[in-house]
Amino acid sequence: MEADLILLHAPSVFDFRERDDVLFAYLSDSDSVNVSSIYEMYPLGFLSIKERLQAEGVKVQIVNLASLMLRYPKLNVPRLIKRLKAPAFGLDLHWMAHCHGSLEVASLVREIHPDSLILFGGLSATYYARELVRYPQVDVVVQGYDTLDPLSKLMNRVLAGRRDFEDIPNLLYRTPDGGIVETGFTHRPSQNYNAATVDWSFYREASLSVTASPAIMTLPNTGCAHDCPWCGGSRSAYRSFMGVKRTLIPKDNRRVIEELATLGAAARKTSIHALQCYSETPDRLAEFLRQAEDLNYRALYVEQFDLPTGRLLQLLGASGKVHLLLSPESHDQTISRLSGRGNYTMQELEQWIPQALDSGIAGILVWFFIGMPRQTPESVAETVSYSERLLQKFRGKPVLPLVCPMVPFLDPGSRFFEEPEKHGYTVFFRSLAEHRRAMVEPVWHRRLNYQTAWLSRKEIQDVTYESVRRLTMAKAEVGILPASFAGRILGVIDETRSLLTEIECSLNRDGVIDAPLRNAVKAYNRDALSCSTDQIIPVPRPFGGRWFDDFTVPRELLQAVQDD
Repeated sequence: MEADLILLHAPSVFDFRERDDVLFAYLSDSDSVNVSSIYEMYPLGFLSIKERLQAEGVKVQIVNLASLMLRYPKLNVPRLIKRLKAPAFGLDLHWMAHCHGSLEVASLVREIHPDSLILFGGLSATYYARELVRYPQVDVVVQGYDTLDPLSKLMNRVLAGRRDFEDIPNLLYRTPDGGIVETGFTHRPSQNYNAATVDWSFYREASLSVTASPAIMTLPNTGCAHDCPWCGGSRSAYRSFMGVKRTLIPKDNRRVIEELATLGAAARKTSIHALQCYSETPDRLAEFLRQAEDLNYRALYVEQFDLPTGRLLQLLGASGKVHLLLSPESHDQTISRLSGRGNYTMQELEQWIPQALDSGIAGILVWFFIGMPRQTPESVAETVSYSERLLQKFRGKPVLPLVCPMVPFLDPGSRFFEEPEKHGYTVFFRSLAEHRRAMVEPVWHRRLNYQTAWLSRKEIQDVTYESVRRLTMAKAEVGILPASFAGRILGVIDETRSLLTEIECSLNRDGVIDAPLRNAVKAYNRDALSCSTDQIIPVPRPFGGRWFDDFTVPRELLQAVQDD
């Protein structure tokens, strides 16, 4: 398979299929989207890069290695990479969860294709650019939240057989003699972010299982006008490591609208996860909602920072297909405010919910976070009690509270990461190398790069399972979850907690995981990574058919590169 640029998405841990010393535990991620703890979803920027470069005559292919490795357990990754031919390979280090897998895949590409250029980009790649470019398997780091122009210039140079990049902005690259060149981080557009129209037509004929919930994502802007102190995309973070004063950069709304039409008739069976719509103006959002309604999309999941009222609530409720995602983080307004929210009380939320449902809102999801300032085990338990109250009060209504831990890492660039002591945090890992080592710690509380003055890493792990256990039981009691579903989830939680305890005991006793326990770990991992699920629809679903699954590698090639 040949291209000019092949974009590779790596698993969080490259050799996860062979690991018997790392437990890929249930709830080792936020469990809020339909992905596993291998984090097989690649950033939407991959699609923008592909569309922009192909419009200029550069052939681009996206290969989701993480998804393929999950879907085809016998896939021989080196053999597959050997069959991929390109003068340049690009890897994302957007989320820190990929810091182990992305660099391991880059090493493999370097070994198999020593003459190809290896590029890295993404938010985390930008933050750690100077450390990242010193890895021998990395040739170029492209910095920024919008890399389309620099990548266009770089690929034109590569296809001309040249490696002189000093006049291309936003690059750090290694010279043949091992030197490092920085070209200056000067390409920082303040508007028309990611000026490419994503073509979703590839998703029209997705092969779906009976449990699949086809969905696409839209991202109408980058950065943020808000300043949640745990977020690496916040106002403070963008000002710090992106070097911009205006921290909310919109995409041309015409492109966002045009993207919806590319799915064609398949829109009728597809949902939209409309990210970061809380930063949109009412006019932009209204245009987006009209297009989604005209195309008859099945459902829309729309994030909101405040409780929408008035005209905005009418716009959102008009179609009867919009599900609102709210994130107060805690029921306690003091904790919520310290987490960057706190803009409404739970009493105001409860008074607003009937108005929202009466306006036509199809569902309301309320997210609570574990790992926030002043949050003790007792306050987390009170959040779960409050969630139980919500379920009882709005029994039979589409109101769903959810709880998840902030894992695996506190975002580099966030205020909590940059000023931990000021906010009651301890940060254990600072460098990219330290985070890479953490990703292969045996149990997930040791992977956390932080703890708070109120919750240790171990306590975060423990209260997470207790919280989800209680919330699962409460959802079964009010009929949101069938008893069989709830029983399965509770069984997985019990098995996970038992294994985590056994691993901890073995490590404390012997410094290693003993052989029989390693067999149990491998069996658990094989079962846990055989399907995907999430808290919203906790049904095991086979891999494949999600927008970020691989739609590039031909079936005959996949068959040819699997072990017997």
